[in-house]
Amino acid sequence: MIELSISFLLTAIVVFLVILFLFAIYLLFQHQREIRFSNTRDTFLQNHSQHWYNYLMNDEIFSVVLVPRGRAQVAAIEKIFSSYLKNIMDEKVEHKIKEFSNLYLKKFYEKDLSSKRWSIRMNALYRIADFQIDELLDTCQQFEKDKISEGEYFQLLKIYSTFQPELFIEKIKESSVNYSESEYRRLFVLLEDDVFIRLFEEFDNWNKNIQLAAIDTAAVKRNMQYIDKLKQLLTHEVSEIKIRALKGLYEIGVIDEIDPYVPFVKSDMWEVRLMVAKIFKHVPLNYTYAYLELLLEDENWWVRSQAAKTIAENREGIAKLQQFMESSNDQYAIEMAQETVVRRQGIK
Repeated sequence: MIELSISFLLTAIVVFLVILFLFAIYLLFQHQREIRFSNTRDTFLQNHSQHWYNYLMNDEIFSVVLVPRGRAQVAAIEKIFSSYLKNIMDEKVEHKIKEFSNLYLKKFYEKDLSSKRWSIRMNALYRIADFQIDELLDTCQQFEKDKISEGEYFQLLKIYSTFQPELFIEKIKESSVNYSESEYRRLFVLLEDDVFIRLFEEFDNWNKNIQLAAIDTAAVKRNMQYIDKLKQLLTHEVSEIKIRALKGLYEIGVIDEIDPYVPFVKSDMWEVRLMVAKIFKHVPLNYTYAYLELLLEDENWWVRSQAAKTIAENREGIAKLQQFMESSNDQYAIEMAQETVVRRQGIK
C-alpha cells in the first residue's frame, strides 16, 4: 500500500514538473513574441514617423512603405494616428487618416470584430470610430446581432452617431440600456446640428438622462439655434430640467431678451434664482440692476453672493454697490456688497 502511494506520488510529481516545464516554455515563447512585436512596432515608428508627418502635414505624395504589413505595424500606425487626432484639429489630416484607414486598416479591424477576446473587439470598435472607417458600418450592424456587452453596444452607438445618425436615433429609442448622463453626452456631442435638434423636438419622449444630457450638450455646442429650444424648457414642470436649461442658456451666453427670465427672480427655488443672477451677467446692467438688487437682498447666501458678483463685474458696478450700501436696510445684503467691493478693488 505504501509502495503504491510512493509510486503514485512520484508519477504525480513528474507530471507536475512536465506541466510546469511546458508552461515555462509557453511563457518564454509569449515573451519572445511580445519582444518581436514591440521591436517591429518601434522600428516602424522610428523609420516612418517622418514619412507620416510629410504625408499628413506637408502634402507629400503617399508612399507604399506606409502600408502596414502585419499587426505590429498596425499598432504603430494606431499610435501615430491617435497622436495626430488628439493634438491637431485639421480637417485635411482627418480626411487623410479616414481615407487610409478605409483602404488599409479595414481588413484588420473587420477580422478583430470576430475575435473571441473582448479587449480585441473593443479596440477594433474604438479604432473604427476614431479613424472613421465607415466602410465597416454594415459589418458593425452584423456584429450587433451577436451577444455583445454593454460596452460594445455603447461603442456601436458612437459609430452610428458618426456614420449614420438616423440609425443612431432609432437605436437609442429602442435600446433597453439606460446609460449615464456623461455617456449620453459623449454620444450627442458627435451629432450634426440637424440631427441633434431632434432630441429637443421629441424631448418628452426621452428618459431623464437623455433629456439632461441633451441640455448640457447644447450648452457645450454653444450654437445659437439651441437658444429657443432651451428657452422653451423654462416652463417645464420638472424643476431640474428648468435649472439645467437656465444653466445651458448661461453657458451659451447670448441673452437677446430678459422678459423670459424676470419671473424667475422671485422663484421659490434658490437654485433658479442663482442661475438668473448668473444669466444677468450677459445683459447690460441698466436693464437688470433693479432685479439684481432684489437678488442681492435674497435670503440665500449663494444668491446674494452671485448677484453682488454680477453687479461688480459691470463697469459701473462698484459705484452701484456703494450706492446700494448707503440706501439699503438689509444688513446681510450690505455686508455682501461690502465684501464684494473690497474683493473687487483688491483685484485691481
